[in-house]
Order: sequence, then structure tokens, then C-alpha cells
Amino acid sequence: MTTQWEHKVLKYKLGMKGFDYEQIERDLNELGRDGWEAVSTMAPSWGAGQAIEITVFVKRPAA
Repeated sequence: MTTQWEHKVLKYKLGMKGFDYEQIERDLNELGRDGWEAVSTMAPSWGAGQAIEITVFVKRPAA
């Protein structure tokens, strides 16, 4: 039997003081307690190479 998955996409925008890495960590720890696992990230860059958004992809076995 094949495992069925559910997925979430988390997006974090660049703020005036950069990315809020503490918030990202809190979110991932909370989701981890609920069985979510980070599987990939994406940080597209624009212009001179500055990333304006971080995307984190998470998954867990479907109920």
C-alpha cells in the first residue's frame, strides 16, 4: 500500500529588518509537533540576487 501525503506551503516575506527567522523556527517546531516534516525550500531572488520570499514545503501522512 502506498502512503498518501498531505502538504502545506509556508511563505515568508522579506521585512524591513530581513526575514523573521525566529518566527519561521517557531512555525516549523509547532508544525513538527503535529507530525509535519519540512521537505524542501525555495528562495527565489530578483535583481541583484536578493531573495524577497522564502517558501517552505512540509508534508505529513494523510489521515
